[in-house]
Amino acid sequence: RERPFVVVECSALPETLLESELFGHVRGSFTGAVADRKGLFEEAEGGTIFLDEITDTTPAFQARLLRVLQEGEIKPVGSNGSIKVNVRVISAGNKPLEDLVATKLFRADLYYRLAVLPLTVPPLRERREDIPLLVKYFMVQCARKHGRDLMHVSLDAQTALVQHPWPGNVRELENLIERVVVTCRHSTIEGKDLFVDHPLQSDKSNLSSIGKMARQEAERSRILQAL
Repeated sequence: RERPFVVVECSALPETLLESELFGHVRGSFTGAVADRKGLFEEAEGGTIFLDEITDTTPAFQARLLRVLQEGEIKPVGSNGSIKVNVRVISAGNKPLEDLVATKLFRADLYYRLAVLPLTVPPLRERREDIPLLVKYFMVQCARKHGRDLMHVSLDAQTALVQHPWPGNVRELENLIERVVVTCRHSTIEGKDLFVDHPLQSDKSNLSSIGKMARQEAERSRILQAL
């Protein structure tokens, strides 16, 4: 735990760049490779590498990753030699790997190599007791980020937050709290400040009006800053 923790967003890079990022490359191996470069596996030596969105990788990349896990060595792009590495691999995906294996969209041998200790993070709607704690945390973070005083959440708003289905999970909750912190003009957040379809809101409330409020608040903040 004292060693490096390296995060890789697999879905954000094409396959060729992903291999270069993870395994490194040697000078002249492709256009733009003007010098040897260490890969992220080497950067994480003795520590942990986190492969996020592993489900979005291609079969060719999965084959190379399987060899790394089996042999404990990487081969930089364009190199004839291999480099031994000692890292702990953590992977994550937003789709059940078992289903992808069954439909042959993910290599079964790689799945069994990765699934040494599977951990399932339940969606937010299945752990509603966490919502008040997350709300409190995000309120503090967003207030600090936007230079606002810490706001309070009314009982009505807390009830609405706990009962919401949260299809976007924790990211949706975080974005909602940030939007409320930016647009709310009073110190106590009510249920009507949260959702477009909240029963306490007027019929005229919609996403357009929320966007307008956010823009007006941002303009007001900039003007006051300039003054």
